[in-house]
Amino acid sequence: MKTWFESLDLRERRMLIIGSVLLGVMLFYLLVWEPLEHGVETLRKSNAEQQTQLQWMQQAVDEVKQLRGGSGRPAQLAKGQSLLSAIDDVARSNQLADALKRVQPDGRERARVWLEGASFDRLVHWVDSLQRQQGVDVVSSVFEAREEVGRVDARLVFETGGGA
Repeated sequence: MKTWFESLDLRERRMLIIGSVLLGVMLFYLLVWEPLEHGVETLRKSNAEQQTQLQWMQQAVDEVKQLRGGSGRPAQLAKGQSLLSAIDDVARSNQLADALKRVQPDGRERARVWLEGASFDRLVHWVDSLQRQQGVDVVSSVFEAREEVGRVDARLVFETGGGA
Protein backbone atom coordinates (compact mmCIF):
# COMPACT_ATOMS: atom_id res chain seq x y z
CA MET A 1 0.00 0.00 0.00
CA LYS A 2 2.93 2.29 0.77
CA THR A 3 4.43 1.67 -2.66
CA TRP A 4 1.09 2.37 -4.29
CA PHE A 5 0.77 5.63 -2.33
CA GLU A 6 4.31 6.71 -3.27
CA SER A 7 3.66 5.89 -6.89
CA LEU A 8 0.88 8.50 -6.97
CA ASP A 9 1.51 11.97 -8.26
CA LEU A 10 2.11 14.67 -5.56
CA ARG A 11 -1.19 16.30 -6.39
CA GLU A 12 -3.06 12.98 -6.06
CA ARG A 13 -1.37 12.27 -2.72
CA ARG A 14 -2.42 15.67 -1.34
CA MET A 15 -6.02 15.13 -2.50
CA LEU A 16 -6.03 11.68 -0.93
CA ILE A 17 -4.64 13.02 2.38
CA ILE A 18 -7.09 15.95 2.45
CA GLY A 19 -9.97 13.62 1.53
CA SER A 20 -8.95 11.16 4.27
CA VAL A 21 -8.80 13.94 6.87
CA LEU A 22 -12.20 15.27 5.77
CA LEU A 23 -13.64 11.74 5.83
CA GLY A 24 -12.22 11.23 9.36
CA VAL A 25 -13.69 14.52 10.59
CA MET A 26 -17.06 13.70 9.01
CA LEU A 27 -17.10 10.19 10.52
CA PHE A 28 -16.16 11.61 13.94
CA TYR A 29 -19.01 14.10 13.71
CA LEU A 30 -21.59 11.57 12.52
CA LEU A 31 -20.58 8.66 14.76
CA VAL A 32 -19.47 10.45 17.95
CA TRP A 33 -20.33 14.13 18.23
CA GLU A 34 -23.89 14.18 16.83
CA PRO A 35 -25.15 11.20 18.92
CA LEU A 36 -23.65 12.74 22.08
CA GLU A 37 -25.26 16.09 21.33
CA HIS A 38 -28.61 14.40 20.70
CA GLY A 39 -28.33 12.46 23.99
CA VAL A 40 -27.55 15.61 25.96
CA GLU A 41 -30.56 17.39 24.45
CA THR A 42 -32.80 14.43 25.28
CA LEU A 43 -31.57 14.46 28.89
CA ARG A 44 -32.21 18.22 29.15
CA LYS A 45 -35.80 17.78 27.98
CA SER A 46 -36.32 14.84 30.32
CA ASN A 47 -34.91 16.82 33.23
CA ALA A 48 -37.23 19.75 32.48
CA GLU A 49 -40.25 17.42 32.39
CA GLN A 50 -39.23 15.81 35.67
CA GLN A 51 -38.79 19.22 37.29
CA THR A 52 -42.31 20.12 36.19
CA GLN A 53 -43.64 16.84 37.63
CA LEU A 54 -41.78 17.44 40.89
CA GLN A 55 -43.32 20.90 41.26
CA TRP A 56 -46.78 19.46 40.60
CA MET A 57 -46.23 16.70 43.18
CA GLN A 58 -45.02 19.20 45.78
CA GLN A 59 -48.14 21.29 45.20
CA ALA A 60 -50.27 18.16 45.55
CA VAL A 61 -48.54 17.31 48.85
CA ASP A 62 -49.23 20.83 50.12
CA GLU A 63 -52.86 20.52 49.07
CA VAL A 64 -53.24 17.16 50.81
CA LYS A 65 -51.68 18.57 53.98
CA GLN A 66 -54.04 21.52 53.83
CA LEU A 67 -57.05 19.25 53.35
CA ARG A 68 -55.96 17.10 56.28
CA GLY A 69 -55.80 20.15 58.46
CA GLY A 70 -52.17 20.97 57.88
CA SER A 71 -50.79 18.35 60.23
CA GLY A 72 -49.75 15.91 57.54
CA ARG A 73 -50.53 13.10 59.97
CA PRO A 74 -53.48 10.75 59.52
CA ALA A 75 -56.41 11.04 61.90
CA GLN A 76 -56.40 8.87 65.01
CA LEU A 77 -58.90 7.79 67.62
CA ALA A 78 -59.34 10.27 70.44
CA LYS A 79 -57.13 9.47 73.42
CA GLY A 80 -58.79 6.81 75.54
CA GLN A 81 -61.52 6.12 72.96
CA SER A 82 -61.93 2.51 71.90
CA LEU A 83 -62.50 1.42 68.34
CA LEU A 84 -65.92 0.03 69.30
CA SER A 85 -67.11 3.30 70.81
CA ALA A 86 -65.82 5.28 67.82
CA ILE A 87 -67.75 3.00 65.47
CA ASP A 88 -70.91 3.40 67.57
CA ASP A 89 -70.57 7.19 67.96
CA VAL A 90 -70.02 7.82 64.25
CA ALA A 91 -72.87 5.42 63.37
CA ARG A 92 -75.22 7.45 65.59
CA SER A 93 -74.11 10.74 64.05
CA ASN A 94 -74.75 9.28 60.57
CA GLN A 95 -78.21 7.98 61.56
CA LEU A 96 -77.20 4.32 61.28
CA ALA A 97 -77.76 3.31 64.92
CA ASP A 98 -80.95 1.38 64.06
CA ALA A 99 -79.20 -0.52 61.24
CA LEU A 100 -76.20 -1.38 63.43
CA LYS A 101 -76.99 -4.91 64.64
CA ARG A 102 -73.70 -6.15 66.02
CA VAL A 103 -70.20 -4.85 66.77
CA GLN A 104 -67.67 -7.46 67.81
CA PRO A 105 -64.02 -6.89 68.74
CA ASP A 106 -61.45 -8.86 66.73
CA GLY A 107 -58.20 -8.34 68.60
CA ARG A 108 -57.02 -4.99 69.92
CA GLU A 109 -57.18 -3.01 66.72
CA ARG A 110 -59.96 -4.64 64.69
CA ALA A 111 -63.74 -4.86 64.91
CA ARG A 112 -66.36 -6.78 62.96
CA VAL A 113 -69.60 -4.92 62.24
CA TRP A 114 -72.97 -6.16 60.96
CA LEU A 115 -75.61 -3.78 59.59
CA GLU A 116 -79.07 -4.68 58.32
CA GLY A 117 -81.29 -2.52 56.13
CA ALA A 118 -78.83 0.38 56.16
CA SER A 119 -79.07 3.26 53.73
CA PHE A 120 -76.18 2.71 51.34
CA ASP A 121 -75.51 6.45 51.03
CA ARG A 122 -75.35 6.89 54.80
CA LEU A 123 -73.19 3.78 55.09
CA VAL A 124 -70.66 5.20 52.62
CA HIS A 125 -70.66 8.53 54.47
CA TRP A 126 -70.21 6.68 57.79
CA VAL A 127 -67.19 4.72 56.49
CA ASP A 128 -65.71 7.95 55.09
CA SER A 129 -66.24 9.74 58.43
CA LEU A 130 -64.56 6.91 60.34
CA GLN A 131 -61.57 7.04 58.02
CA ARG A 132 -61.18 10.82 57.92
CA GLN A 133 -62.01 11.71 61.52
CA GLN A 134 -60.87 8.63 63.43
CA GLY A 135 -58.21 7.06 61.19
CA VAL A 136 -60.18 3.79 61.00
CA ASP A 137 -59.87 1.83 57.75
CA VAL A 138 -62.06 -0.87 56.20
CA VAL A 139 -60.09 -4.10 55.88
CA SER A 140 -62.88 -6.11 54.27
CA SER A 141 -66.50 -5.61 53.36
CA VAL A 142 -69.45 -7.59 52.03
CA PHE A 143 -72.63 -5.86 50.83
CA GLU A 144 -75.93 -7.51 49.96
CA ALA A 145 -78.65 -5.50 48.23
CA ARG A 146 -82.13 -5.59 49.70
CA GLU A 147 -85.37 -5.44 47.78
CA GLU A 148 -85.90 -1.89 49.01
CA VAL A 149 -83.96 0.46 46.74
CA GLY A 150 -80.91 2.04 48.39
CA ARG A 151 -80.87 -0.38 51.34
CA VAL A 152 -78.20 -2.98 52.04
CA ASP A 153 -77.08 -5.53 54.57
CA ALA A 154 -73.36 -5.21 55.24
CA ARG A 155 -70.58 -6.98 57.06
CA LEU A 156 -67.43 -4.94 57.57
CA VAL A 157 -64.11 -5.36 59.32
CA PHE A 158 -62.52 -2.15 60.56
CA GLU A 159 -58.95 -1.59 61.72
CA THR A 160 -57.27 1.32 63.45
CA GLY A 161 -54.25 2.98 61.83
CA GLY A 162 -51.88 1.16 64.17
CA GLY A 163 -52.90 -2.24 62.82
CA ALA A 164 -50.83 -4.57 60.67
